[in-house]
Amino acid sequence: MGLQFITSESQFYQEAINIRIEAFFNKFDNALNLINDPLEKESIQIIYIEKGNILGTGRLNIASKKAIISQMAIRYTYKNKGIGSTILKALIDTSKQLNVTEIELSARETAIQFYRKFGFETFGRLYPSKKTGIIHQKMKLKL
Repeated sequence: MGLQFITSESQFYQEAINIRIEAFFNKFDNALNLINDPLEKESIQIIYIEKGNILGTGRLNIASKKAIISQMAIRYTYKNKGIGSTILKALIDTSKQLNVTEIELSARETAIQFYRKFGFETFGRLYPSKKTGIIHQKMKLKL
C-alpha cells in the first residue's frame, strides 16, 4: 500500500504512536506525555503501511517557511529496508509543496549519516535530548 497521511482521528494513529513509543520512549512511564508534546496536534503525520501493518511513521510541522521533522520511527524488524528513506523523501517533498525553505530535525547520533545522505548538514554541538537523555545532533536542509 505504501505511504499514507493520517490524522489523530485515523484508525492507524494509535499504531503509529505505538511504533514511536517502541522506538523512543518504551523505558519511560510517561511515554504518552512525551509523544503528546506541543508539536503533536499541529503536525502532519505520515505512515508507511504494508498489508494492513504500519511499518514506519514520521511527523512534520510547518512554521512559516521552516519545517521540523521529528519522531521518525521504523519497526525494528523492518529497519534498513528503505522505509525510512521513503518516509523522509515524502516529508521533504511535502515541505517543498508547502513552500518551505528550510527543514530542521534533531537526529540521534546513530542516525546522522542517514540524514546526511539526503543533504542534511549538522550544526551546533551534540546534546542530550531533554525527553530521553539520548545524544542528538541538530541538522538542517536548505530547500
